[in-house]
Amino acid sequence: MKLLTLSLAFLASALSAFAIPVDLGSNAGYTPYDAYMRPVKRVLSATPNQRASLDRASELMREGRAFRYVHSDPYNPLLPAETANRRAGDCKDKALWLCDQLRDSKARFVIGKMKRSSTISHAWVMWQTEGQWYILDCTLNSRPIPMENVAKGDYVPLYSYAKSGTYRHAATSLTLASTVRVANAVANR
Repeated sequence: MKLLTLSLAFLASALSAFAIPVDLGSNAGYTPYDAYMRPVKRVLSATPNQRASLDRASELMREGRAFRYVHSDPYNPLLPAETANRRAGDCKDKALWLCDQLRDSKARFVIGKMKRSSTISHAWVMWQTEGQWYILDCTLNSRPIPMENVAKGDYVPLYSYAKSGTYRHAATSLTLASTVRVANAVANR
């Protein structure tokens, strides 16, 4: 039994060495979404420097998942109070509502791709508690997803907004490169 326990512990530590690190991005002075992020920046700047528990995040995920999905303005998120009153919203509305309700300065509002190959953007929350990062996406899930359980190519962040600033993630260079290739192909027709 001890040998099995030791073997499993060794395997777990070996696998963690190969874990994909969380892409927290680098400081960005500007993002293409900034003109639409006033509500996000307002909510995040008012977030107190406190921490939410995993139980609280799970409770909020279930509540937000029960909100109806209603597509609103493609770029401007609704204010959290409006999303709560309507009990409805799209991914960016629900993500901003979740940031507001968490009241945790470690929460990040993320704009990215649900799958690397997606042609449309998606919004969710990246959140850290007790040294662990989670994906909080109450548009599609009712529970927090530990980042180490996210498959490579899923939940690909492009830009994120936090109380501490605005961040550009590694995938933005891939997205910009493919956009340039498409634009060049169209121009050369």
